[in-house]
Amino acid sequence: MEEVKQKTLIVNAVALRAYELMCIARSMAQLYDVNRDICSRYVHSTSRGHEAIQLAAGFLLTANDFASPYYRDESMLLAIGFSPLELMLQLLAKKDDPFSGGRTYYGHPSLKRKGFPTIPHQSSATGMQAIPATGMAHGLAYLHSQGLLVEKESIVLCSLGDGSVTEGEVAEAFQMAVLKKLPITYLVQDNDWGISATGREMRTMDAYEYAAGFKGLERMRVDGSDFIESYKGLVKAFDLGHHTSGVRKEWYRGENLLEQEKDDPIVKLEAYLLANGQSSASLKKIQDRSRKKVQEDFEQALLMPDPDPTDFDSHEFAFTEILEEKGTRSPKSGEKVTMVDAALHAVDEILRQHPEAIFYGQDVGARLGGVFREAATLAQKYGERHVCGWGETYC
Repeated sequence: MEEVKQKTLIVNAVALRAYELMCIARSMAQLYDVNRDICSRYVHSTSRGHEAIQLAAGFLLTANDFASPYYRDESMLLAIGFSPLELMLQLLAKKDDPFSGGRTYYGHPSLKRKGFPTIPHQSSATGMQAIPATGMAHGLAYLHSQGLLVEKESIVLCSLGDGSVTEGEVAEAFQMAVLKKLPITYLVQDNDWGISATGREMRTMDAYEYAAGFKGLERMRVDGSDFIESYKGLVKAFDLGHHTSGVRKEWYRGENLLEQEKDDPIVKLEAYLLANGQSSASLKKIQDRSRKKVQEDFEQALLMPDPDPTDFDSHEFAFTEILEEKGTRSPKSGEKVTMVDAALHAVDEILRQHPEAIFYGQDVGARLGGVFREAATLAQKYGERHVCGWGETYC
C-alpha cells in the first residue's frame, strides 16, 4: 500500500510539472498568433493539442538516449529542459539559437549538450527522419553487442505525425527495426490530419492498423491528449527499452486531439489535478506565472542579435588538421586495380585491424556483397554483425 501511495505521489508531482509546461506551451502558441507578423518569418507549427504525449515522452528521455523529433514537438523540447527563450531564439532565427545559430527552421533541433538526450541534425522532420533514426538505433545495438557501451542501455525515440506514416521511408525503417531487433520507439501522434488533408483523404487505415503488417512490431494505443495515460504508457515502453536486451517498439496514438474541446490536453490534466488535491487558485497562479514567463522571454528574444552574415559558413565544415596529401600515389611496385577492388581491400584492412568497426550500406549482402561485389567475402570473414546491409533507400 505504501509503495502504491509513493508512486501516486510521484505521478502527481510529474503531473503538476506537466501542467506548468502545458500552460507555457499554450501561452507560446497564443503569443505567436498575436504576434504573427513577427513570428511568421517562415512556416512553423506549435505543439498545441499535442502537449500531453510530448511532455510525457520528454520527461522520460535520459542523457543516454537519442531523439529524432518532428516539427511539432515543441512541448517535448520544453520537457527535456529547454526554456521558452531558447526555442524563441530559433523561431526568430537569432544568433544565439542553441541548435544552429539561426540557420534552421523552427522545430528542427540538433543538440549535443551534457545532461540532455542527443538530437542529431536532420534536414527534414516530415517522415524522412525515420530512416536516420533507425540507423542510430542500429549503431547503438551494434555498440552494445560489442561491449563498447557499458552504461545503462540507450534507446532512440523517433517522433512522427500520422500523415508521414504513408511514406515509403517509414515503411523501410519499420522493416529494418524489426529485422534487426533495434532499440527504437516510434511515437506516432495521430490527430486525423496531415498538413492540409484529413486522414480519410490520405489513407485506408490508421497508423496502429498499418503497423500490424510488420511482423514482430509491437503496438500500443494511448489517448495522447491525456497526460496521465500517456505517461504511464510511456513509462512501460521506456522501461522495456532501457532495461532489457530484447527490443520493444511501442506505438502511440492520440485520439482527435484538435477536434473537440473535451480532448484538450490542458483541460484533462487540470481536471486530474483538481481531483488530486490541487486548488483552482494554485492552478491559476501557474497559468499566470507561465504567461508572464513566456512574455518576458519573448521580449528578451526580440532584443537578441541576429546572425552575422560574415559568419555564414561557420556551421558548414568541421576543422581538419589534414591539409596536404602524404605518401606516394603511384609506387613503382604498385599494381593497378579497379576502384571497387581498392575499396574492398581497404575495408578488409579496416575490419581486420579494428574489430569494433562495422561496414553497412545499401544492398551489402552476405552472399554477393553488393551490386558491384564491393563487400564480397567480407561477411564470411568477419560475420554479419560487422558486415550487413538493407534495401534500396535505407543507407
